[in-house]
Amino acid sequence: MANQIEVSIEIIFHATEDSKKIFEPFFEIFQVKEEEFSEEKIIGHYGNPILFFRTTITKKRAEEFVRVLVSKISQVQINEVLDNIDMYFENSSLFLRIGKGELVNRTISLQQNNAIKIKIKVPIYKKDDIIKTYTELLKA
Repeated sequence: MANQIEVSIEIIFHATEDSKKIFEPFFEIFQVKEEEFSEEKIIGHYGNPILFFRTTITKKRAEEFVRVLVSKISQVQINEVLDNIDMYFENSSLFLRIGKGELVNRTISLQQNNAIKIKIKVPIYKKDDIIKTYTELLKA
């Protein structure tokens, strides 16, 4: 599966946030550097500056990223995702969000708000294999 997996990561920073506080533990845990992200400056709803960072990793690096991610998420949260897995994917991609606040403390927790968006894509050719494929990936 290593040659087929792809992980896309998106991080939004508001003007009040220090990106270094997120990127340092992110690199420490996942070995993905700030320099690997493309950066886009956008204007928020009230005219405030927002930085949008995005990167995609593939093959063995993506497989290692997923392995580390799954190993750092609590078993309770993994079970919650597995129990409701159809709510976490769109087409053949699995979507997870990890909390930025928890990452500063070098812990990984699935969150919906103020989160880093992670899209895991594995080519799946039969719709019936989607749940099976991602269940196996999260149990690894």
